[in-house]
Amino acid sequence: MSSYSTDRRSLLRIIGSIGATCAFPFASEDLYGQTPDHEHKPAETPLPHFLNERDFKTISRIADLIIPETDTPGAIGAGVPDYIDSLIARNTDHQLVVADGLRWLDAQGGKPFPELSEGQQLAILEPLCAAYDANSDNRARNVQFFGLIKNLTADGYYTSRIGLMDELRYQGNKILASYPECR
Repeated sequence: MSSYSTDRRSLLRIIGSIGATCAFPFASEDLYGQTPDHEHKPAETPLPHFLNERDFKTISRIADLIIPETDTPGAIGAGVPDYIDSLIARNTDHQLVVADGLRWLDAQGGKPFPELSEGQQLAILEPLCAAYDANSDNRARNVQFFGLIKNLTADGYYTSRIGLMDELRYQGNKILASYPECR
């Protein structure tokens, strides 16, 4: 996360390779693209499952910094914060990591994370991203927290209709006459 850019390719450096996120042991029903009746849209009024309103805003802001809106909707438009909240609600290990990470984040800037400027937010998250990318087995709780949110953001986004169909232009199980170029 050396610099903020709305260029989606440079943002992929932030979230790392998509293949790495597949290492998370989630059941197929935990991935948006695997649920046929899920509309892949955020609720107009998010209904947190585990996170309180303040923590939900923090997770939403981090997800938005990882995958912001560009020519396609970003993490928030794809409903990623709701996805993250629902997964955390079902995993007590994740709950502990997230609770510790959220408290740590708020202590860093002297006020709640969403109230910090974007520059201040990135100054807090960039070292975590670098530490996680250097060693995803890093045991520091703040690094574990960022790694978890980073991976859940990528999983939620790229298994949503917006990430899969709009961003990656996946066309389903079809035989194509030619393969489209990557943007």
